[in-house]
Amino acid sequence: MCPFAKARKDVSLYSEFLPDAKEILADLGVAGSCNNGAITFVCMLSDPAMTQSFEAGGFKEQTQHTVRLAAATASWSLPDGSNGASAAVISGGAPIASLAIGKKIVAGGKTLRITGQTYKPASAWITLVVIDDNQ
Repeated sequence: MCPFAKARKDVSLYSEFLPDAKEILADLGVAGSCNNGAITFVCMLSDPAMTQSFEAGGFKEQTQHTVRLAAATASWSLPDGSNGASAAVISGGAPIASLAIGKKIVAGGKTLRITGQTYKPASAWITLVVIDDNQ
């Protein structure tokens, strides 16, 4: 058997990639918050994309973004000492309730409503699909 074929049980992808996610956010992140500003974090905000949804009366155009934040289980700081996240965004192995579908967040100065959420247990990232709240 090839010695590299064995999976190392002492290595967690989460512990390997979470520091990288935090470093990326330190370089590229924008300010974000949820729970009416009670929880702050650094996140990445995608460029806007136009999407359509079919609703009563026809199609409605919406501006959609993707927001990514580090899946941290505790508050953490950026290298300059500022907040990376003021609280855990993962609790009990899942994103906190303030990041649930239908909730509002602020990212990069935009008020956004969460329409989708992706998180794989033990992943370093939470990905939110959001639309501008004024739509």
